[in-house]
Parts: sequence; C-alpha cells; structure tokens
Amino acid sequence: MTGAGDLRELIEMQFRTLIDDGFGNEVAGPFATVWSAPARIQILRGGETVMAGRLGGTQIVALTMRWQPEVATITTAWRAVNGRTGEIMNIRSIEPDERRAFVNILTETGVAT
Repeated sequence: MTGAGDLRELIEMQFRTLIDDGFGNEVAGPFATVWSAPARIQILRGGETVMAGRLGGTQIVALTMRWQPEVATITTAWRAVNGRTGEIMNIRSIEPDERRAFVNILTETGVAT
C-alpha cells in the first residue's frame, strides 16, 4: 500500500499546446505544464531496441499519485516530467484504484515524445 511518505518526487503533467500557424489552422506547439503533484516513481523494467543500426534503451516506469480531479483530464497524449531531474516520460495508461484514492500511471522513457 502506498502511503504519503512514499510520494517523494514532484511530477509535472504536461500537454502540448495548440498554436495558430498564420493560415487559420491550429498546429501542435510546445509542451506546457498544466499541473504538478507529488508521486512515487517505480522503475518496472527496461529494454533495448536496435533501429537503423543504433541501440536505444527504454524503461517502463510506474507513477503513483493521489487521486485528484485533475487526473481525470489526462490522456495518453500528455506527458509526465520529473520535476527534480527533468526526465521526460510518455504516458501509456492511466489506472485509478477501486476506491479512487490513488492512481497508477504507466509511462515509458527513452522514446520520442
């Protein structure tokens, strides 16, 4: 069971903003922090892939944070950033627990955002 003492990292939840391209269309702009919350970071497993003759490493990371209304707004289009280290994590799934006390967010690092 996760307790308040386990939530030692500050995670920034970011969403890509939409900007006008000058022709009346909206295009994807830079990521911007929408909200942040304390969380527990747990590294689950890592892997390596070879693409175009280059070796690249990825890691699956689980984030656990308290349930809050802002959590209901995030999707897999968002990304999480460790506020202390600046590590960027792509969100793969969002899984609230049965009592909605905590939420587990499965992320992946080492991949394109």
